[in-house]
Amino acid sequence: MAGTTIAAQSQGPIVRIGFNDPGIATVIEMGFSRLLVERSIDIGLSWTEITVASERPVLEADQTDYVYIDRVGSATYKYRIRYVAEKGGECVLSDPSDSIDGAGALLLQVLTVAQLKQRYLFGVNLTNDNGEPLPDEVYEHYILAAIAWMEHELDIKILPTTISREAHDYYRQDYQEFNILQLDNYPVLSVEEYLVEYPSGQTVVEYPLEWVRIDPDHGILRIVPTAGTLSAVLIGQGGGFLPAIYSGMAHLPDLFKISYTAGFAPGQVPRNILDLIGMFASLGPFNIFGDLIAGAGIASLSLSVDGLSQSVGTTSSATNSGYGARIIQYLKQIQKQVPHLRQYYKGIRMVSA
Repeated sequence: MAGTTIAAQSQGPIVRIGFNDPGIATVIEMGFSRLLVERSIDIGLSWTEITVASERPVLEADQTDYVYIDRVGSATYKYRIRYVAEKGGECVLSDPSDSIDGAGALLLQVLTVAQLKQRYLFGVNLTNDNGEPLPDEVYEHYILAAIAWMEHELDIKILPTTISREAHDYYRQDYQEFNILQLDNYPVLSVEEYLVEYPSGQTVVEYPLEWVRIDPDHGILRIVPTAGTLSAVLIGQGGGFLPAIYSGMAHLPDLFKISYTAGFAPGQVPRNILDLIGMFASLGPFNIFGDLIAGAGIASLSLSVDGLSQSVGTTSSATNSGYGARIIQYLKQIQKQVPHLRQYYKGIRMVSA
């Protein structure tokens, strides 16, 4: 399965496995029609398929990205995939992909190590004095840190993240406006479950997902029936589905439970956010390689042999790294752009007491 990439992101017991293969059309021409996901709970000693045979994702020639969600997974599990072909009435499997940990992230869908080097570290000697390169794991660490920092700064999800059973209150006035509500996380990729649940834990209604209308950029949901009548399933204005003790209430905490996926689709992170992630992720490598120019905190280095001498001056000092000028420039760009992006994605928030 050369050329394929697989990555995963975990949130508690939910692990989202992402898979990409630019040569998927060739794979289909070879007779493979589906893919399956395997999981190992013993660090790769044994593997078990977690996809259902009849529901294995179907390969499409123009679709290179696929996603599978393991709702009983763990960051300590390992995952891999195989292609499936039906030949002569038998199920034929391809060799497995490289395995990945459930704690990984969809880095390849945001910013690759190669892209970080080409776009933000160009012109930097990316090796030590012995010519040894910095391991890719170090760059990946800084990319992950940059994504986490950006998510915190903008208060949005960048990597696709599954939120399970997020609770929202019932307000009579909002309910009468097609049950409009604001999700805690956005942008929104999809809604997997929308429940009406009593405080006792009893599920009263599970809304059909085709009724859910999403404003993905702002995380606003509405319920608009596409079949039947509004009163047939939804709570009536008098609280028809509510127990007598709650009937007539204008507000009821945590009545709605919603499971959904927030973040940007693979390869769809906006360029302005991606640019800030790249600049922030490059700061760590700049500091590392800045110290390697002549040594940590050394501003100049002189060498003399048989009457010949050579001096090397750097911008490094006890308080400034060897690539301090570019670091300062990147920080200025980051500090300038973050407030504008925060306002664009979150707007002005007002709280009244």
